[in-house]
Amino acid sequence: MLKRDGENCEHEVPNYPGLLTTSEYAAYQAAIPVVAEEVRLHNERTKILADLEKQSPEIAEKVSSQPDATLTEEWQLRHSLFKSARSEMTLCSRSVDGEQQFGVIERFDLNSPYARTEGESDEIMRGNNAFLVLQNFVESERSVLDLYRKDIAATVEEKLTEMFPQLNNKRVVRAIVARCDGQVPVQGEKEAPAKSIKIRM
Repeated sequence: MLKRDGENCEHEVPNYPGLLTTSEYAAYQAAIPVVAEEVRLHNERTKILADLEKQSPEIAEKVSSQPDATLTEEWQLRHSLFKSARSEMTLCSRSVDGEQQFGVIERFDLNSPYARTEGESDEIMRGNNAFLVLQNFVESERSVLDLYRKDIAATVEEKLTEMFPQLNNKRVVRAIVARCDGQVPVQGEKEAPAKSIKIRM
């Protein structure tokens, strides 16, 4: 059996290809509760984005075929992409100089402190092709998730350094971050790229 620092590598953990020593496994168990909610949120958003990417062609076709009956330059809600505890991401359209434009708009709870000070919505990105706007949005959100995963790793490393100062915690950090990657439950038409305005996790 493989040994590391005099200990047998014998503990399997979800989605991690290696085995942890008893000391590493104890650190792993201690660190999981620290980031359990962050891992859950990461995996939930990952699944939402995967589903959204699959459905993008149908959503784009449906939204593109809806006329802007009011011919207004105000954004009109066309499709709800997903909701979180504090806001809702929506695909909207409007008419600008007689041409249809599409945008991802984040709408906030009107009673929230953010909405009271900053306004009830933020434009995340826009373009004149609904499918490309959706694809760019998915890619942007994936970049946010990558940063979020790195933040989880940094949090775990900081906590483990504090709790187990003598332990080389790199394998433990990788094993916990693997829970993000694997979603393991823890208690057409050419145009200029869509204009990215603001991205928020």
